[in-house]
Amino acid sequence: MPVDRERIVYLLGEIEKALNILKEFQREEKEKIIGDVKTLGSVKYYFIVAMEGCIDVGNHILSREHGGVPESYADGFILLGERGTIPENLAQNLANMAKFRNLLVHLYWKVDDERLYQILQSQLPDIDAFIDCIAKKYL
Repeated sequence: MPVDRERIVYLLGEIEKALNILKEFQREEKEKIIGDVKTLGSVKYYFIVAMEGCIDVGNHILSREHGGVPESYADGFILLGERGTIPENLAQNLANMAKFRNLLVHLYWKVDDERLYQILQSQLPDIDAFIDCIAKKYL
């Protein structure tokens, strides 16, 4: 069964909205991000939203094109890499981000805010690259 283009367009739009907000936070001083509980909470929320969107897109593609869903969110990105939907190095980076997303959602009290800041500063291009790969292939 083919992928649902409308669903992909919608989800990519939601990812881009969250990503644009995260990019605004990128420009903030580290102390503003880590030292302000409301700002920190916002960064965490929009990171979760962006990653949820990527996960949903990936799982939709895997279920439609390959007849199943992965065992974990991280595995989904690895499968997308193995199947050539996204480059394998990008797949590994996104798999790591999916694991961090799980930590934010399920073990939020164990989150290292320094690590969150580092991800904010260095990993957002991976989400942009995911959007580009999916758009080129499916839209």
